[in-house]
Amino acid sequence: MTNDLLTPGEFAKLACTTKRTILWYSQKGILKPIFVNTEGYRFYEPQQIIDFQVILLLRKLGFSLEEIEAYLKKNKNLKELFKLKKQLVTEEIKKLQRSLFSIQIYYHNFDKNKVLVDPKIKIVKPFAIYYLEKEGPYAKIGEYCTELLSLIKNIPSNHSTLTIFFGKGYRPQKHQMWIGVIKRPGMELKEEGKKLLKVPLSPRYKALSQIHSGSGATLSLIWKELEKYAEARKYQTDKSLPFADLEFYHWEPKANTEEGIVYEINLPIK
Repeated sequence: MTNDLLTPGEFAKLACTTKRTILWYSQKGILKPIFVNTEGYRFYEPQQIIDFQVILLLRKLGFSLEEIEAYLKKNKNLKELFKLKKQLVTEEIKKLQRSLFSIQIYYHNFDKNKVLVDPKIKIVKPFAIYYLEKEGPYAKIGEYCTELLSLIKNIPSNHSTLTIFFGKGYRPQKHQMWIGVIKRPGMELKEEGKKLLKVPLSPRYKALSQIHSGSGATLSLIWKELEKYAEARKYQTDKSLPFADLEFYHWEPKANTEEGIVYEINLPIK
């Protein structure tokens, strides 16, 4: 029965690999022997050399063992498999490009300013917002923004939400703040929104403004770096304003960022 079959050693020689490699893939359930005799010896068909070469190709292209096993079990079309992997690799390349871009920016900022940031002085003209008053943790700002937007109709895709902080200092567990969205033409309040939302106009102010295209989870770190920058250059905060700091979230669907958001933090100064 085994005359036309190959032992692991014979298979390895014909496949230009090692017996150890063949047995390893066998143990992983990816290259299973066609027959195992009563003594536990494995035997393979010569045609399985092509399967092994497919496995090698997929591994070289970055496919995981789980992906290869799923392909072999379901006998998927290789073209479809490559199409799926192409999408995944393309997204991974984008992530790596974003990481490289951020590293280059941070390196430049450290070299220039000894901190992670390189802010610009910005004059912010008055603007109107719809807002909700909140007192809670920074971690819930995303939820608060979703709640706010659920009360408004006709929101453009490139809208800007923001958080206005009251009181200085890092208070991640409980901070008094307004969660707002900048008013744009065409925006309308839903009936339930009319009872909750308010429409103030922000004063004109000058600020150290820092753009952040990374994860929102690192915003507190960027704030600390901005404060270090301001302190080192002896900028004085503007205490005449009714608020302490502002944090903008510019929603840009085509933005090449992790979350489709460009963050902007404003530290008002005199």
